[in-house]
Amino acid sequence: MPNKIEVVPNGINTDQFEPLNKEKQREWVENYFRVEFSSDLNIINVGRLSPEKGIQYLIKSLEYLSPDTKLFIVGDGPEKNSLEGLVKRTGLEKQVIFMGKISHDELPKILNAMDVFVLPAISMEGFSNSMLEAMACGLPIVTTPIGAGAEVIKEDIGVVVEPKNPKRLADGIIKCSNLDRKKIRAYVEKNFSFNVVANLVYDLYSQLCGREVERICFCSLFGPPYQLSGAGMQVHELSKVLSKLCDVSVISARIEGEKEELRDGVRYYRVKYIPGEARSRFVYSLLGSLKGLSQDRFDVVDGRNWEGGLISVFLSKHKGSKSVMSFRGEGAVEGPWIKNSINKYILRRVDLATATDKRTAEKVEKVLEV
Repeated sequence: MPNKIEVVPNGINTDQFEPLNKEKQREWVENYFRVEFSSDLNIINVGRLSPEKGIQYLIKSLEYLSPDTKLFIVGDGPEKNSLEGLVKRTGLEKQVIFMGKISHDELPKILNAMDVFVLPAISMEGFSNSMLEAMACGLPIVTTPIGAGAEVIKEDIGVVVEPKNPKRLADGIIKCSNLDRKKIRAYVEKNFSFNVVANLVYDLYSQLCGREVERICFCSLFGPPYQLSGAGMQVHELSKVLSKLCDVSVISARIEGEKEELRDGVRYYRVKYIPGEARSRFVYSLLGSLKGLSQDRFDVVDGRNWEGGLISVFLSKHKGSKSVMSFRGEGAVEGPWIKNSINKYILRRVDLATATDKRTAEKVEKVLEV
């Protein structure tokens, strides 16, 4: 029997994200996006442009770097206008390029054209998929101890610096810009490929069941890759690899309504998602849909958010499956009192809780102690 709380990191598709010829990728990016690279240093940040990401400190770090340095910011979000204003006020228009939203299929080419990936998070960061994708392409990482950064980034892989400190960010960028990209790639393949994570999950759930697990169900709001949420990608990619070891289903929700389909060896059961304040109605409809599922009992049901955790507890009680709740970063643990109360209710009833990193696991333990 495993511990009540186990660490299961995010995974990365190392076939999709792999090292490519830097010069060829730069030529492609320059022609496709009409941008120019620096002959000195090219930095990239990928993610949602929101306050907790600390991107303003990354922009300010350019003051301490060569004037030929360029920063490529990939993504969109509520902070975009504010960040663009900061760039104009500091006269960095020629050094900072906002690339907007990028297709996930194009991202490996863009990452391979860069020298350093920076994740300057200041709060509520989970286990960054973008960081893993960059590492899989061989990029050195500069990040902060927020989220899984300090746990993942080892010597020869990157640098961890204190948050909200542009000078420290700049020093870290300079320090790691010439790290061995082959070592970084090998580190990711050994520890974070979906093959590694899937086998970890399979062994853990088999231990939980006391036998080799045959049927796993992931329950989450997030759908497969054509809904490009990071959590959705994790569920889908992990399920694809696990489906080679056992039967895998995913219960998710889409605004379009109910649907059942087989995709990449994984069976998806969808129910209608009602956004906004009607989440409680979504949970009710999801529970109702589960009652009608014709599939045999699941050995393990893994809830990927509090709604999924409720479903996991429900199926454990009514179908005899083992129940799991997975926390994908500290933001999934902390929140308004009602969210904390629901998390506590679920945690006291599931057979196992998993967390992407030790920091998140410690927060889960505190919920259980209260």
